Amino acid sequence: MNKNNWDDIKFVLAVADEGSLNATARRLGVTHATVMRRVAAFEQRNGHPVFQKSLSGYSVLPEAETILRAARNVEDAVLSVDRAVQGTDRSLSGIVRVASTDSICQILLPRIVRTINQTYPELSISLLSANTHHDLSRLAADVAIRPSKKLEDGLEGVFAGNLSFGIYSTNENLSNWIGLLGRLKRSAPAQWMSDNVSKQNVVYEADSFLVAHELVRQGLGNGFLPNFIGAADDDIQRVQKETVTLSVPVWSVLQEDVSRNSRFQLVQNLIATELKKLL
Repeated sequence: MNKNNWDDIKFVLAVADEGSLNATARRLGVTHATVMRRVAAFEQRNGHPVFQKSLSGYSVLPEAETILRAARNVEDAVLSVDRAVQGTDRSLSGIVRVASTDSICQILLPRIVRTINQTYPELSISLLSANTHHDLSRLAADVAIRPSKKLEDGLEGVFAGNLSFGIYSTNENLSNWIGLLGRLKRSAPAQWMSDNVSKQNVVYEADSFLVAHELVRQGLGNGFLPNFIGAADDDIQRVQKETVTLSVPVWSVLQEDVSRNSRFQLVQNLIATELKKLL
């Protein structure tokens, strides 16, 4: 396949996913004009418009759904080849992209990266921080550090310890609570609060434990925090009146097609070993 054709397909699929040129440009790290040019090139080459353009964004035309399905099949095939190639790499030098939650990336992984660098200076580790899962099958990251009771099919994980949570506050007599939003809404602390805390007492909310921590520090309510965050802050206290103890396993994860890549495997195991000391 001509490289330009494949590049254009990537842009078209990204626009279909994001629904706007600006969001696609941010996702791909390019300009708005580049996205527009790539989409136009794809539509011109195939002689058929793909998107309905409006002030609200870009939506796929009903008659172009078949084109999009074929494009996704092409993407799946190309990514499968890319994963197979990466899986044969035996080099212990180069870039490894490690993805995890914002709190793990900000607080725990930097010191682990420093430890790894002292022994393996030829490795270059990039940290990708988000509270949404990076899709390893689409090569969005190389290694993922995931708190999860169960891993998805197609992933190979090394146990890296248990992420434990406690209830923290500036005053154990506070009745307000800090709720959890977004992906954290499915976390063990959010489920506990749903069962045990009245909705009227959930006055503030956050989609990040780092943000929840700041709300707790401001005295706005009780909040669940990972203990590696809460216990390190002398300005807040763990609420002893609550006997609840929650934890979730943490895994250092590879996509199975690239699991024999030597540097990915090395970083996966090194991070798991070091995380067990910190969690």
